[in-house]
Amino acid sequence: MQISFIGTYCLTITLSLLLVISEASAGVLLQGFYWDAPSPGNETWWDKLAHESKSLSESGFTAVWIPPVLKGASGGYSNGYDPFDDYDLGSKDQRSNFGTRWGTREQLMRSVGMMRANGLDVYFDNVLGHRSGDDGQGNFLYKDAFGNLGKGRFPKSHFDFNGYNSFGRQVNYANPYTKDHLIKACDWLINALGVQGMRIDMATNVNPTFLQAYLSQGAMQTQFAVSEYWSENLNELEYYVTNQMQGRVSAFDFPLWGRLKDMTNAGGFYDMRTLISAGLNSRQPSHAVTFVENHDTDRGFPTTNNKHLAYAFILTSEGYPSVFWKDYFQYGLKPILDPLIWIHEKFAHGPLLWRHADEDVLIYERASQPGLIVGLNDNQNEAKGTWVQTDFGSFTTLHDYTGNGPDLRTEADGRVEIKVPKNSYVAYSVKGFHWGHDLKSYSVTQQFAGAKDLDIRPVTQNLQSVGRIYAAKGTEVKWQMFLGPEVLKISSTDVIKVIVAQDLSMPPIFMQTKSSFNNNTMEGHFQVPLTGWYEFKTQLVTETENPIALDFWLNVNYQAPKSLR
Repeated sequence: MQISFIGTYCLTITLSLLLVISEASAGVLLQGFYWDAPSPGNETWWDKLAHESKSLSESGFTAVWIPPVLKGASGGYSNGYDPFDDYDLGSKDQRSNFGTRWGTREQLMRSVGMMRANGLDVYFDNVLGHRSGDDGQGNFLYKDAFGNLGKGRFPKSHFDFNGYNSFGRQVNYANPYTKDHLIKACDWLINALGVQGMRIDMATNVNPTFLQAYLSQGAMQTQFAVSEYWSENLNELEYYVTNQMQGRVSAFDFPLWGRLKDMTNAGGFYDMRTLISAGLNSRQPSHAVTFVENHDTDRGFPTTNNKHLAYAFILTSEGYPSVFWKDYFQYGLKPILDPLIWIHEKFAHGPLLWRHADEDVLIYERASQPGLIVGLNDNQNEAKGTWVQTDFGSFTTLHDYTGNGPDLRTEADGRVEIKVPKNSYVAYSVKGFHWGHDLKSYSVTQQFAGAKDLDIRPVTQNLQSVGRIYAAKGTEVKWQMFLGPEVLKISSTDVIKVIVAQDLSMPPIFMQTKSSFNNNTMEGHFQVPLTGWYEFKTQLVTETENPIALDFWLNVNYQAPKSLR
C-alpha cells in the first residue's frame, strides 16, 4: 500500500485492485423504494430496509437499489431527485431538516451494513445531471462540520451550470472544477457507505464522455453502474451502451419494457414472437437490466394487466432482472415472484435457445446445467403448446417448478411436449430439486472522513464524536485511521486518542493513543460484547495554546447483525 497526500483534503490510497466486472450478471435486483414511500419518525425508510434485509435475502434477492442518498433542496420532503449538497447524507442541519426524507446518515450506514450482512449488494441512485436549491443566481453555499454557512465543501456558482432541466440547474461538465469535485464527492460517498454500485439517473442528460471519466476514477472503478437511458429505440440504446459508454455501464431495458407493456395490455391478442428480439437483452444480455415496473412508470403509465407474464419472462430469460417494490410488497405478486426468483437463481443460466414461437406461445431453453425450459402463453381462453427439442437427454423426468403444469418425461431423442395453461407459464427442469437459497454474508467497510468543511469535525482538543456503527455480538471490529499532513506539525509530546464507547453512556470498551508520529496511521480492533451501537470518538491532547485541527480518514470494517428483531 502506498499512501500519498494531494492538496489539503484528498487522501489517495494506491492498491493492487482486481476490478469487478461492470456487466450485469446472475442475480435478482429489488428496487428498494417507490415514489413518495412513507418514512415516518418511528421507522425511517433506511430502518425499514434494515428490517427487511434478512427476508429479502431469504427470498432470493441478491441486490437492492436504494433511493438517492443526498439531501434534496426540499429537505425532509424530498425524494432526493433535487440534490442540494454533495456532502450531506442526512448529517447536516440545513434545508430545514437534519436527516433526509429517508433518514439520517447513521441510519443509512446501518441499513447498508445489515444488507451486506445478509449477502445483498447495495446500489444507490446517483443524480449527476443537476443540482437544486441555489440562491436564485446559481450559487450554492453549504454548512461545514461546525455549522458555519458557506464553509462547506464543493460550493458552486453559475459557472458550474449551463442551463436548466425539469429538476434544477444542469451541471456544466466542461468546467474542470465541477468535473473534478463531482468525482471526489462520489468517491467520498462510496467509501462512506460501503456500497457496490449505482444507478445513473436521467442518463440522457449526462455527458457520456464525462460519465466514462467519472466511472474510471477512485472507488467508482469497482462499482456496478446501470444507466437510466430512457429510450425505447433499441438501436439507440445499444449504441449508447456499446459505443458511447464502451460497455462500461449496463442499461435498463426500456425497449423490452415497452413491448412487455404492450403484451400485458393486449388481452391475449399480442404476437408473442415480437418478444424474441424486442430488447437489449436480445443483443447485449450482459448489459441489460430488465424490468416490468419502476417508480416512474408506476406513477405515469403503470402496467396493470397480466403482469405475471412479464415477470415470468424477465426472470427466466437473459438479462439482469429487477423487481419493483410495490409489485412485491403491495400489489400481491410476492407469491408469484418468490418461485420465479428461485427458478432464476437455480436454473436460468447460460445462453437462451429458442425452441418454438407463435402468436400465442413462446418456448425457450437455457443452455446450462441442470437446464431449464420455459413456456409462456398469453392466450386468455385456452391452453397452448407443442412438441419441442431439448438438451435434457433421453427419458428424463422434468418437473414444472412454477406449479402450473404436470411432470413430463422426455422421449428417446430428448423431445418433450410442453403445454402451457391459458394466460400462464411453465418452467421445467430436472425433477428432484428443493426450494431454498444459498445464503451469503459479508462484512462492510465504511469510512468516516473528518475535516472542517465536511460533515464530521477534524481531530481537535475537544473530545468529540466521529460516528457510530451497529455491530453484531461476537464479531470483530477492525479500524484504521489515516491522519492528514498537518499531523507532521504537531509536537512529539502531543497525544491523539481514539476511543470506542458502547451506547447508553457506558465506559469505553477500547481506547488507543498515539504520541509518536513517525507515520500517519493508527489502527486497532476489538470483539463486540453485545449487538448494538458503538461510537468512535477522537481527541488531541496537547499543551499548545493554538493547536491545529487534524483531518483524518477512519476506515471501519465490521459485521452488522442480520436482523433487528
